[in-house]
Amino acid sequence: MYSILPFEKDFYEKKHGYKITYVGNPTAMEVKEFKQDYKESREEFLQRNNLEQGKPIIALLAGSRKQEIKDNLPMMLKATKDFADYQMVVAGSPGISKGYYDSFMQGQSAKIVYNETYPLLYHSTAALVTSGTATLETAMFGVPQVVCYKTPLPKIIGWAKRHILKVKYISLVNLIADDKVVEELVADTFQFDMIRGSLYNILPSKPLRQPMLDGYKIVQERLGYHDAPLNAARLIISHCAAKQHNEVDS
Repeated sequence: MYSILPFEKDFYEKKHGYKITYVGNPTAMEVKEFKQDYKESREEFLQRNNLEQGKPIIALLAGSRKQEIKDNLPMMLKATKDFADYQMVVAGSPGISKGYYDSFMQGQSAKIVYNETYPLLYHSTAALVTSGTATLETAMFGVPQVVCYKTPLPKIIGWAKRHILKVKYISLVNLIADDKVVEELVADTFQFDMIRGSLYNILPSKPLRQPMLDGYKIVQERLGYHDAPLNAARLIISHCAAKQHNEVDS
């Protein structure tokens, strides 16, 4: 088995005796390549997307599915409403119509950009992010974040998370670091005051910003800079060649 998440190696080999090889993470590689090739200035990005030049960006990544957006975006917009010194920009998912977003964003000052998640993160100061691959992408861009995820039956799920579930974290960032690098506000902690307060604490000059950025460095070190698809292909070819050689010898 070939894995793109380093913590899976210990899980399969130490707990189940199943050989697994970590080949690298495609997301880490994609973000690294994007940052190397991206040339657009902040001013150009803001002008092209009709955003305000004088205000830093708080990115809102509410998920890629309608249900995720419905559950998470309204609270994200509410929690960021009082951050007058910042502009809120929603990362629009390409499969979701503008009309669907408009149903939640009417009367809000937030704006939306489509197919611009990487440029948006590149130019953002902080972010609210629905749990998923986006949390790892945000970390790889060095953007402090609060992970938000609304669930059904929040009190029950919150209790289960504390008392039954064996996995300590839900975000890839924390799972890879095996530590609480980013705040996870899920189920019964998915609350207005907690989201707003956690976001405030990771803004520039605030107390939790630098510790989170330091934690991101640990995540990057554990992911490495491997070319995951190439590594996997080489290992597969090597395995097949060795098997063929053994069959010929036998």
